[in-house]
Amino acid sequence: MTGEVRYLEPRTDVPAKDDWSTGLILQELGLIRLTLSIVALVSLAGLVGCLFLPMEMGNIAAIVVLSLLLLIGAIGPVMHRVQTLPLRRGLLDEPWRRCPVTVVDHPDDKYSTYFRLPDGVVLEILPGGELRDVLRSRGEVFVCGPNAKGKAVVRVAGLAETENAKVASPAEFVDREPEEPLEVGRPLDDPAVLKAFSGLVMGTHSTLGATIPAGIGVVIVLMSLWPIAPAGLVVGGLVVVLSLLMLPSLIELGRWYRDAVRGMHAAHRWIPVPITLFPWKPGALVAGLATMEGGRLALVQFVDPNLHIIANIADTGTMWIAGVHEDVIAVGVPGIPVLTIAAIQPDSDTPREAPVPWIQRLRQPDFSGLPR
Repeated sequence: MTGEVRYLEPRTDVPAKDDWSTGLILQELGLIRLTLSIVALVSLAGLVGCLFLPMEMGNIAAIVVLSLLLLIGAIGPVMHRVQTLPLRRGLLDEPWRRCPVTVVDHPDDKYSTYFRLPDGVVLEILPGGELRDVLRSRGEVFVCGPNAKGKAVVRVAGLAETENAKVASPAEFVDREPEEPLEVGRPLDDPAVLKAFSGLVMGTHSTLGATIPAGIGVVIVLMSLWPIAPAGLVVGGLVVVLSLLMLPSLIELGRWYRDAVRGMHAAHRWIPVPITLFPWKPGALVAGLATMEGGRLALVQFVDPNLHIIANIADTGTMWIAGVHEDVIAVGVPGIPVLTIAAIQPDSDTPREAPVPWIQRLRQPDFSGLPR
């Protein structure tokens, strides 16, 4: 497979906050904050109730579990506040600017990423996330700012993700040699895709997401039987019930991931196919109609949709297939460390059945901001 790969790009002719893909990023951050905030509030209420109960072994175990859930839930508001700093600072009131950049090395700091803009200003972003890896290979960013305080926000083509940046302190920066342009070949020969492939392999063990919590819940219930510990019985019982409700969904999801992994290993090239996404509705799977090789139409349903991939498809009208195994395909974007899976139904244009149980849809991002 040869040819130019098109990537998701933010609009540069409107304020950044009015760009649909930037709005999708902010919407996703808000959804994560809401979900984790609910977890935190419910856990806090449970902890307060536990304070009025005797400190039996089962109740202590319930307190430990609720404390862990409270800690996890508290991450949501903190993460949201950090990631939405550019909006509050007014940086997203200006359009995104496309800038060629030169990645540079700091003489002392080997962890953060530094890059020089055309006007000579060097910006710093903290390590972590897919954006840093793509920036190093792409040599181009979309930037808003920096403002008078030296704060900025950046994006790269292909990722529905923003990263806070700041003007770096003066130093003896050394230009890094640019990387070779990407050659679209075998998917697993691409280092970025290989990095994302580990997540696909982890998906084959989806059932652990239900069996481990269920085991913990059973232990808490057993610890609460004598002496009787009401909090332990309630918390342990809820954990067991919720885990058992999720188990059928995760068993099915694990099968889809195993098929996708086999397809990835067998894939010798990327397959780009044109696709039109259907209008998304809350509670429904992301789906579209694709023209497969040979001209056959196929209904594509994204079983575990990824924000980056869906946004790329919506912007470019192209789906990149990285592997095929019967009714399952692995979908990604060349040069971008993201992968997901989808179900295909050849010669069909309407869903005959949901490929996963309804509870799986609770993990789905909000795609109401996709262009139509």
